[in-house]
Amino acid sequence: MSTILKDFSDDIIKEFEIMKKLKTHNVIGERIELYRDFVVNLTFNIFDTYLGDDYISSEEEIKEHFSWCFHKVVSEFEEEDISFRDNSELYKYFYMYFYNQFYRAEKIPPISYFTRFWDTIFDVKPDAKTKKKKAFEVLLELYDIFDKSLSIKNSCKQLTN
Repeated sequence: MSTILKDFSDDIIKEFEIMKKLKTHNVIGERIELYRDFVVNLTFNIFDTYLGDDYISSEEEIKEHFSWCFHKVVSEFEEEDISFRDNSELYKYFYMYFYNQFYRAEKIPPISYFTRFWDTIFDVKPDAKTKKKKAFEVLLELYDIFDKSLSIKNSCKQLTN
């Protein structure tokens, strides 16, 4: 997992390089939106159900809270026949992110900090002329991790048909 920095460096990539890499990685715009929705829902679940470090402070309590939030979002997506359940890499990625940026933060940033951060990662508009390089690298990494879930599900469907 790459290190997610609070502030991305000023290195930017231009539109041509963005389009080239999106094509190389077979990135599909609708999936970017789907993956963003997953992350935003997870973020809101964590915030909405977090009772504070008076109640959730031990490693076990943190893991239980995160697991409950993660699996709640997974279940919501399964209602739409989209499964991320068998993707342990996805679970670990977001557990580490929220563990460091949320649960162990000295002062938890407002939810808007997290939603802006994820909007920056998942923002790849067709008219975008540039994007910060680190944000784009995180997008590609996350896209690949999320995509493994869809590959797992499709492989299982093919085996049962």
